[in-house]
Amino acid sequence: MTIVEVIKKTLMPLAAMTFWVWMVKTIMAVSGVTDPFMFLVLAGLPFGIHKMCIILIPKGYDVGGTVGVIALGVILGALFGCLMIPYYMVRAFYILIRYILDK
Repeated sequence: MTIVEVIKKTLMPLAAMTFWVWMVKTIMAVSGVTDPFMFLVLAGLPFGIHKMCIILIPKGYDVGGTVGVIALGVILGALFGCLMIPYYMVRAFYILIRYILDK
């Protein structure tokens, strides 16, 4: 494993996650009230967005049903994404430690 792969798999994802959570925290601080559910949804949205259309596909519904299924998919994808953040962090630290021990 080269140093370029380590940077791509550890430092860049950790920096992106840190920036995104900091940005969400700043946005939530502007309103003055921090809602934990909304914080989790906003923080996990970019990490679970690719799973949203896999869970529920709106087919055969009217307009209201389609919007409801899409909204449910967004919420489930965001909550799944907030569960993926610790996984990505552990994976990044594992790759970094494995690289250090191999050298």
